Amino acid sequence: MTHFHINHIDDVLLHVEDRPDFVIADKGDYKVIDYVFAGDDTFAHPARVECRGLKFAPSGEILARPLHKFMNIGQTPETQPDRIDFKLPHTIMEKLDGSMIHPAIVNGEVVFMTRMGRTDVARKAERNLDEHLAVCCRSLLQNHITPIFEWTAPDNRIVVRYDNSALTLLAVRHNHSGAYRGREDLVDWARQMHIKPVRTYASTYTSAADFLAYARAIQGAEGFVVKFESGLWVKAKGDDYVLKHKAKDSILQEKNILALVLSGGLDDVLPLLDDPDAKAAREYAASVEAGVRRTASNVEAIVAQGASMTQKDFALGVALKLDGPMRTLAFQVRAGQSPTECIRARIAANCNSSSGVEECRPLHNAKWSLS
Repeated sequence: MTHFHINHIDDVLLHVEDRPDFVIADKGDYKVIDYVFAGDDTFAHPARVECRGLKFAPSGEILARPLHKFMNIGQTPETQPDRIDFKLPHTIMEKLDGSMIHPAIVNGEVVFMTRMGRTDVARKAERNLDEHLAVCCRSLLQNHITPIFEWTAPDNRIVVRYDNSALTLLAVRHNHSGAYRGREDLVDWARQMHIKPVRTYASTYTSAADFLAYARAIQGAEGFVVKFESGLWVKAKGDDYVLKHKAKDSILQEKNILALVLSGGLDDVLPLLDDPDAKAAREYAASVEAGVRRTASNVEAIVAQGASMTQKDFALGVALKLDGPMRTLAFQVRAGQSPTECIRARIAANCNSSSGVEECRPLHNAKWSLS
């Protein structure tokens, strides 16, 4: 496989300008071209296959070239199992569950970047960028070669938990031609950098279908990347990982887990979470429910105090002293509605946005935090 040749940003702009599925971001000291969503023809041109975080200097010269876009087995017509010949020479690599990181030289300094540049994740990964590694990266970059890492860390967890912050060398790639260096070069550079190269596995599979069945059955890992000598790259993820990833996504934002708590859907998610996340989710759910009960009791007490008042006197003498949500709840309960059901309905109706969650937080006073 011959990758699209890139010397200058103009080589790529022609193929991505005015397309909503790509972003061209000017960061001042560098520019980024990345895809933001995948449509039917997003990767139909070889130039667009490379637009997965390409970095360019202000002058337009290419700074760094991370991994190209490659697909899951079965994701496209070209990657259907019956179209992939596992009898051809190939390497199976471990797919780590972290963030792709690569270095670049900006204003004379070696820095780390993710697909979109010097993000918060990239800056955190720089705690692994010691002086020795920076020298190694500079040497490669000055020779128009990008080393590409996976950064895994306890505070950069997607699904799989890692005990330590670490970099793993995934690939070494020429900026202009896009060619990847072979395994021997990769191992040699990893040794010089004092880090580990990506783990590889001996392949005994003669069909993509057999390999895919194995990959889907793995537990406690994300999956694999298969690199053929022909240049084809494909990936396969474990069903266990995919399910857990979806479950984790469903609780990352408080508005989502709060909606699950109120709808009773959290019970379906808990078995897919690891123990610490499941414990945190259960504790949050218990806190929400306890908070709702406290608020219900408070509303009932307020309504009881004004039970003998006329509606007008209650409105002017009691309700005016309450904030918005509590005032509405007081009138609902005074009208004979269940305080608990009213509170839960009010919170649930505001779970579609973070601002709505904050607006209703006084009704339960629980706070969501996922370590």
